[in-house]
Amino acid sequence: MKQNRIEYLDSLRGLASISVVLSHFVLAYRLDLEFKLLNYSPFHFFYDGFAAVTFFFVLSGYVLTLSLESKESIVLPSFYSKRIFRIMPAYIVTLLISLILYSFFKVVHTNPDSSSWINSFWDKPLDFINFAKQIVFLVPDRYAELVCQNWSLKVEMQFSFLIPFLYIIYKKTNFLFFFFLNLILYSFFSLPVYLFHFSFGISLAMNKDFILAHFVKLKNSSRTILICCILFLYTYRYTLPMYYYYFFREQSVLLNNDDLIWIISGIGSFLILLYCFTSSRLQKILNLNFFTFIGRISYAIYLTHMMVLIFVVPIVINQLNNVGIVNNYVVWFFSLIALLIITIILSYFLTTFIEVPMAKLGNSIIKKTNVSKMELIS
Repeated sequence: MKQNRIEYLDSLRGLASISVVLSHFVLAYRLDLEFKLLNYSPFHFFYDGFAAVTFFFVLSGYVLTLSLESKESIVLPSFYSKRIFRIMPAYIVTLLISLILYSFFKVVHTNPDSSSWINSFWDKPLDFINFAKQIVFLVPDRYAELVCQNWSLKVEMQFSFLIPFLYIIYKKTNFLFFFFLNLILYSFFSLPVYLFHFSFGISLAMNKDFILAHFVKLKNSSRTILICCILFLYTYRYTLPMYYYYFFREQSVLLNNDDLIWIISGIGSFLILLYCFTSSRLQKILNLNFFTFIGRISYAIYLTHMMVLIFVVPIVINQLNNVGIVNNYVVWFFSLIALLIITIILSYFLTTFIEVPMAKLGNSIIKKTNVSKMELIS
């Protein structure tokens, strides 16, 4: 049962990674402007990269809390070391590969052409200092940004160091105290809004049985309403675009705060997890081999897709143009397929030969250096 739970959670993470890939492809070729009606419909649920990142954070809060709950005490050096070996090696390898591709990169104008947004990342100079900054997730000022999605990895690392303390505070107090603590940390100590996403995951992990006991009692009609709420909240940024951006935002300082969108999308992510926990049909689908495979390489998909989109996809489109294929829809279709296939292949190798071996190496080093016997927090 435990293995199944892990499998379908990985599958959810994998699907969220694919949605990030799709969202960046949409922005790279401005399909959001080409298909406006579709873009502001519930279908946007499947390629809302913004919301997918909130899902990553909520899921991380949940999974990391489960790992802490399964232990009698918390060994901080061991916990931190595992997170570093889990995140950093694959990221550094991706950064180095991106640097190599960057050295050969030049903007290729195609039909249809890529957007200024996607071209802006590598169409700038880069020196050693600004490359080194990117290793520690610092954005290079006015220099090429090799892995532009690394900002979210910085958030993951920051909150990986905070989660044990948030977990202990919750364990020693209650939900109400934890809720107000989040508000205080966000409002008066300037912790980023992502604090709420990780806290949603922590709260779900520590109250799962209580929440599910009430949730499973929902009637079918209530579940339908819940699905509609999930669509509304998760893709809140696109749910009421005309009213939200051009009317409501002008009426309130609160509504004009972009952090509100992050929080609302995070609530949608929380509800997605909750719904998945109570749907055996959805779990069965997510446990299919294809989805579990995508789940296993999800982190690598998130890392590698941008260098494929920036460097490889324009070459693919250029080749299509050279053989006489210039219809926008045909070109977009084949270039998207190429993006997905190449990203998945690269991700498989990155996961198999870097991510998994380095995680095992980290565990081995932790055991050999007796990190697991260092001071504990109970």
